Amino acid sequence: MQEMFENAVDFLQKKLNGSTHIDEAEKRYRFEHSLRVANIAKKIALKEGQDVFITTMAAILHDAGKYDTDSAKDHGRVSARVARAFLESLNIPEKQVDDIQYCISVHVDGEAGYEYDPIPEAETGSDADNIDRFGVYRIYQSLRWDEIEKLDAQGLIEKYTDRVQKLDDYLKKGILSTETANAMFAKNLRIQVRYYKDLIEELSLTKPLLE
Repeated sequence: MQEMFENAVDFLQKKLNGSTHIDEAEKRYRFEHSLRVANIAKKIALKEGQDVFITTMAAILHDAGKYDTDSAKDHGRVSARVARAFLESLNIPEKQVDDIQYCISVHVDGEAGYEYDPIPEAETGSDADNIDRFGVYRIYQSLRWDEIEKLDAQGLIEKYTDRVQKLDDYLKKGILSTETANAMFAKNLRIQVRYYKDLIEELSLTKPLLE
């Protein structure tokens, strides 16, 4: 099993490195993101009694075809097609190939594009993706994408007050599929909430001194 995981990682890295319309930083991020998602998914699968091989393999390959389409919504289904040829080369049972392909297909929007009996491993793959997307590293990415240097203090306060509200809503709802996934997600959400609240508090000091 471990050798197959290593082969999948190698396949993913080569596939991403072959993408010609993204820069090296994006290739590196997508690869590292996939490794984190795989490790998160494996932890959840072990704790929840799910198929560790199916869950982990799907998580490694979930973004294998992300840059083969311009549609963010479709990249799960495209990645599944990209991954299938590699999976078939492993000489594993066809049911495993089908399950992994399904997990990859639905990880973005829950739609495989074909009929298939739902499996919990598919939800875990999507959950692991979201857990990493709301991790500590994502704070840095969000600040960069927000181009915070272009907004004044009041604009930032308004932006991040709204973000804290959304994060709090996620915390209250427990939106992921298992107890284990929700616990991991909540930990990341609380870190983000604390950071943005501290940032808002600091930005609120941006005002003239009072006697």
